[in-house]
Amino acid sequence: MQGEVYVEEPVAPPLAFSLGEALDAGVAALKRDGLTLSVAQLLAALPGAAASLGARFVLGRPHHLLSWAYLERMALLSAASAVLGALFRGGLLRMSIDAARGERPRLADLARCVRFFPAMLLFEIAHLVVVVLSIPLLFVPYVLVWTRLALAPLAVVERDEGVAAAARWSFRAARGEQLHLFGFLLATAVVAYLGVFACCVGVFPAEALASVATAHVYLRLSGRTS
Repeated sequence: MQGEVYVEEPVAPPLAFSLGEALDAGVAALKRDGLTLSVAQLLAALPGAAASLGARFVLGRPHHLLSWAYLERMALLSAASAVLGALFRGGLLRMSIDAARGERPRLADLARCVRFFPAMLLFEIAHLVVVVLSIPLLFVPYVLVWTRLALAPLAVVERDEGVAAAARWSFRAARGEQLHLFGFLLATAVVAYLGVFACCVGVFPAEALASVATAHVYLRLSGRTS
């Protein structure tokens, strides 16, 4: 309408977060909706697992595990898994955000949020690149870069923002919190990997717990807890 003035929504101030509170939020979500969150993790993992198995079948098994051919196969398997793993990533984040707020996560969001696939794929590729570059540099690039980008995918889903805008917000939100966030991400990775040792079945609840804990941190730093 002519003459109408657009007033930008005020940005809520960031709130402090702690590892204990974030993990408590994840545990509380599992107690309420553990089955729904775990099934969502399982369903979201199926395309990536199918791609990995298919690529393994087509490429075959290399004779030497330390050969260059083996490394090439592992790179292709990781790429295939990452591409299809990003398909339902937006839905998982939407469910995790809802659970972190104490709301009921909905499995239908897995399909509803497929529209975020291009953005999630870009973040998956960026994460792989940062990890590869960080290995010979003692993970310094990971601390400096990815810890400041880690919350951007959540901003894309929750704010319905573009990749660039979400990345800028994540960089601002993580300013001065890199080591704190790195410690948090390391702890949630340990929680997720511990699920592998629980006869592999525990990996899905563990992944769900880590995802809700990360969503809790996002909501605290964005000031959008309600």
